[in-house]
Amino acid sequence: MYIRNACMHKLCSIKMTKLTDILKETIPLQEHSWKWMFENEDGHLPTTEHLDQIFPLDSKASNYLWKFENEIKLNTFDPETKRYFKDFEKFSFGDNMEKEVKKWLFNRQVKFDNIVYMTFQPTVAFAMTWKMAIHYSANLFFGHDTTIWDRTLNWALYYDHNDVFYFAKNRIYDGQEEKLKLDRLIKEITVHNNT
Repeated sequence: MYIRNACMHKLCSIKMTKLTDILKETIPLQEHSWKWMFENEDGHLPTTEHLDQIFPLDSKASNYLWKFENEIKLNTFDPETKRYFKDFEKFSFGDNMEKEVKKWLFNRQVKFDNIVYMTFQPTVAFAMTWKMAIHYSANLFFGHDTTIWDRTLNWALYYDHNDVFYFAKNRIYDGQEEKLKLDRLIKEITVHNNT
């Protein structure tokens, strides 16, 4: 999927690239300044099995995702307004509810091996499997508003720093209609240039 094709209201000003290519722009977790989110209580990094599912993005790729999220308003939406998504589910939680959070995230029915994207700052972002997002949820979701999404852009998990999750789905975007508009525009340009 090309990023430019994902923009809903206008063409992205961001350089066209594939989201899958962004996984090549990583650094080893042990070198990442935010590696603590994945360390255990003893300060050790995860097993190789987990490391193979966590992709700490370098600053260039992180900045790219940050700009992309801002461009398509993925990290700034208020799910309750239903402006960008038709449906949403809300889950509020408190202290010592890690099991309930993981169960709720699991029940969103996202495939475990699905690659998801998460930015924290313009220079800090990760890609990981949904399984890792659930496994490390206690460390990933802390006093900082953030959004997780996948390349379909048909859903997003929004975490509000007040310990509230919103799972928004069924993005309000008619790709077929956008393609038809683009085809009409190309046809008009072609006809105009041939006359």
